[in-house]
Amino acid sequence: MNGQKDRVTEAQVRREMGRALRRAARRRARIGAAIILVLALAAGALAARFLFVLADIRTNAMGGTLLAGDVVLCDRADSPLTAKQPARGALALVRYADNGIELQAVRRIVGLPGDEISVDPDGHVTLNGAALEEDYALYRSETDGPDAVPGGALENPFITPEEAQRLRAQAEAAALPEGIDDMQYPMTVPGGRLFVLCDDRENLMDSRSSGFGLVAESAVLGWPKAVLWPVYRAGTRMDGQR
Repeated sequence: MNGQKDRVTEAQVRREMGRALRRAARRRARIGAAIILVLALAAGALAARFLFVLADIRTNAMGGTLLAGDVVLCDRADSPLTAKQPARGALALVRYADNGIELQAVRRIVGLPGDEISVDPDGHVTLNGAALEEDYALYRSETDGPDAVPGGALENPFITPEEAQRLRAQAEAAALPEGIDDMQYPMTVPGGRLFVLCDDRENLMDSRSSGFGLVAESAVLGWPKAVLWPVYRAGTRMDGQR
């Protein structure tokens, strides 16, 4: 009698084998998902290191195109996959030095090597003898006053508070006194250099001032692509060409 009760039936064996197979399938699925996640994170890290760079916009120097507090995804200029030639009208993340402080800023390329440029006191550009049409530009006569460095809630969420404070201090230290505009016109852009301007021409932190100066082509760090932050502006694209 006990032998009959302890005997395992074929149906029981099949059920147990089915459960074992399902457990093995779930384990494989979990392992596969973990592998995919790791690969995705690794690909994202590689892309962030070799394909993209973030620009932290801390002033309204670029008028309505980029706003203080924006965090912008840029294609890296030194990557063979995202490299491109500078073009008039393109936005560029550039590196420059002021009083020994190395800073970064997004500016618009207005002049290429060999171009003859003049800029009037309001910020209107004459390029190679013709007035340059710039629908993105906000001229001095149209603004309420000089740009200011923001603070408070307009912080880049992708950097530490200490880094944000350091960047703000650098920007404040590099701010030029109002009215400095010491470039001599007409001037011809030399080889290997770019003439860049703020879209808000009230802001003089651009090639009009020797404190910023002409930008070396090798000092272009990236090409703005899209706004990542804040949420309500996320996805706003920079076509890089006007």
